Amino acid sequence: MVGRNDPCPCGSGKKYKKCHGKQETVSINDLINEELFKVRQQFFSENPNQTHITEFRELQQEWQPHLMNSMAENDAQAFVIENFLFMKKPELWEEFLEKQIDLAQRPSTKEVLGDWNNVKVFIGQYVKGDTKTAQFTDALTGETLEMADQPPTDMENGQGLLAILLPDSRVGENGVLFLNGYLTVVGEFKPFFDQLTAQMASANAAQDESYLRDNYLTIVEQIVKYSTGSVEESISLSPEHDSVMVELDKHIEQANFDEETVGNITSILNSYLVSQQPIVQKPEALVAGYWRFLQDHELIKGPMLSAKDLSEKFDVSSSTILKRSKEFSAYFEELLAKK
Repeated sequence: MVGRNDPCPCGSGKKYKKCHGKQETVSINDLINEELFKVRQQFFSENPNQTHITEFRELQQEWQPHLMNSMAENDAQAFVIENFLFMKKPELWEEFLEKQIDLAQRPSTKEVLGDWNNVKVFIGQYVKGDTKTAQFTDALTGETLEMADQPPTDMENGQGLLAILLPDSRVGENGVLFLNGYLTVVGEFKPFFDQLTAQMASANAAQDESYLRDNYLTIVEQIVKYSTGSVEESISLSPEHDSVMVELDKHIEQANFDEETVGNITSILNSYLVSQQPIVQKPEALVAGYWRFLQDHELIKGPMLSAKDLSEKFDVSSSTILKRSKEFSAYFEELLAKK
């Protein structure tokens, strides 16, 4: 036990009673976590700097409009920034870290920062976790990684993700933490990863982290498209699920939707069928519920059909339509939350 007049274990050089002895409810690890978060936050606030802004703009002009076809502008910009700072200009991070290590007062903080040059681009799966710790499996190496600094609490066991990770020596040899955030793979991970490894093979590329670094923005785009179902060939639909898409197409042909609307509503339904695997007894019932969901969320324009009109149009009871509509609403909200 630390005495009140002993040096504080945080490494500040002060006596325990003058330092953390008066705020025992806050752990040293919590304070280090806060310091580490501020380091990451400061780096992104200062970079790209004026020296490299022209080069960054070139990458931004090439990729951001392209990514915005499948994601929001802020998300697209964030991924372009990550690509520039950690794949194109890693020396910016290394120079920044060197200064932060010198400025850090706590030995524990210095120790963690000293490993942060080893930035890891990760593709894999969330294994299990809680509010304190989490485990991940690297899909390329099979390695199990441990996280104890702000682990995700909204992921399902087995869910895939792409992330940039930093070593966390406090957890052990396989300890990691998120550099910034993570991109989840919505739906089954294996079909997506099989597709990715097939791409590596066709490009005669080594199936390792170097491929992720060299093709980071392409992979980001592929994950978003896969997760929203806008790449139908990413996984084959079963005959019963394909019958639902055929039924939807029939009603789309009768409506006067623009090309973007058709793409969006087709993608959402495809994603739902792939990830949720609903039992289909009558394709019309699923599409009728989906149509009501589209109306309720103003995802389609044109005459809004009443419950009675929908029932007559699809020859399905109003109660069944409402039930299916609620299922789509729950899925759509979950999808938005994970983007």
